[in-house]
Amino acid sequence: MEDKNKKYVNEPWWKKEFKDGWWKEVSWIHPQDTEPSGVSLFIDYMLDKAIITPDAVKIASWIPHRLILLEIVHPLKGTERLSFMISPTSVTPGIPDVTPDVIVTYDYYDLAKFLIGREKDFTMSFWKGHSRIYGNLTALIDLADILEVALGKKIDEAKEARIKTWPVGYP
Repeated sequence: MEDKNKKYVNEPWWKKEFKDGWWKEVSWIHPQDTEPSGVSLFIDYMLDKAIITPDAVKIASWIPHRLILLEIVHPLKGTERLSFMISPTSVTPGIPDVTPDVIVTYDYYDLAKFLIGREKDFTMSFWKGHSRIYGNLTALIDLADILEVALGKKIDEAKEARIKTWPVGYP
């Protein structure tokens, strides 16, 4: 006989970590009644966190021109896309008109977990198998450096994962 009070065993991990209204507790997310879209979440972070962090801006200035297509996959709402350009910096909803250096497909809740500081490593979602990358791996590492420094890492800490002959922005 089935126990109707038994909790669903395969409940997604994000339901335990992201309670209803979680975004209302994050100071840089613009106030809203519903969970922010992936594009809104990323743009709010860039405007209210990254571009006001001097070291993140410094890292962006070292990086050659990069065009990143970020696909944010929400498990209930589907996929949103935004184009992120480094040097010069711009964030635009949608798919770029030219071929991006890299396409990053990122799980919405993994992205939120990183942006709100519950995860310190931008690439952790890839190691967990929740996210994918197609294209120039250096462009992904450059993006991770910028976002991690905006989150509070020092420049040298952000560069720890790189071999010494592979500085920010190269090859």
